[in-house]
Amino acid sequence: MQRADFPFEVIVSEHSSSDRTRGIALAYQEMFPDKIRLVTTDRDAKLVENNMRGEQASRGKYQAVCEGDDYWIDPRKLQKQVDFLESHPDVVACFTNAITIKEDISGARLYFSAAIKPILTFEDAYQMSIPTASVVVRSSVLATLPAWRVKIWNGDHLILLWCLHQGNLGYLNEVTAVYRKHGKSLDDAMRPLRKERYENAVYLYTEFDKATQYQHSEQMQKLLKRAEENYRQERLKGLFYLLQPKRWPQGWLIGLKRFYFGVIKNRFQLDSIEKDR
Repeated sequence: MQRADFPFEVIVSEHSSSDRTRGIALAYQEMFPDKIRLVTTDRDAKLVENNMRGEQASRGKYQAVCEGDDYWIDPRKLQKQVDFLESHPDVVACFTNAITIKEDISGARLYFSAAIKPILTFEDAYQMSIPTASVVVRSSVLATLPAWRVKIWNGDHLILLWCLHQGNLGYLNEVTAVYRKHGKSLDDAMRPLRKERYENAVYLYTEFDKATQYQHSEQMQKLLKRAEENYRQERLKGLFYLLQPKRWPQGWLIGLKRFYFGVIKNRFQLDSIEKDR
């Protein structure tokens, strides 16, 4: 449990899943009625819709999100970040470092290994990925998010861009949360949908550009170019590097390696099929 010198509540936004989440959350709400509030729905809501219900139910000045796969490890996390935001009125959201755990390989590492400035502008951070579980954001900023956000798959990136449009980001160089990666996560489920992910990224950056009156067009063009390159790389795999002389010699070696092992993998799968016949 968090320790802070200000009152706070825990809002559990339950999306009518088939597991026992609702029953567990109800039991905790009964034990801590002054701290835990359960928000439910009668249908299995999408991730963005579920997050929106939680945000709209919030009554606080600040909000912090901790999704089901992640967890906090610093009992003073909220206190430290709220203190930072209170002392920096130009900062609209504060994030920290986190530990990334890949459960399929039993590996753990820091989310950020390089140094980060304590105050970041739009130009500093618009291409960043930050651990959602580490963030505390002003509720007044979340309340202005556009209605088309329900169509976005990567809601975290929209919130990052929207916050940067409203003000600066603050960073505390402390580890306060754990970000878990595993084979059943939403990211893994979306990975095979290459074209759909690319089209959704294009929609995000195009609509954001319109919504902000084209104040960040140069940066959005860079993000669009990166999304297109990632899409081509996923489609071509090792050939992506082989077909780009500018990336040689390092890119050529990477491409050759990926292409070579891709051929071996496909050959192995073909041999297995032949043996099964």
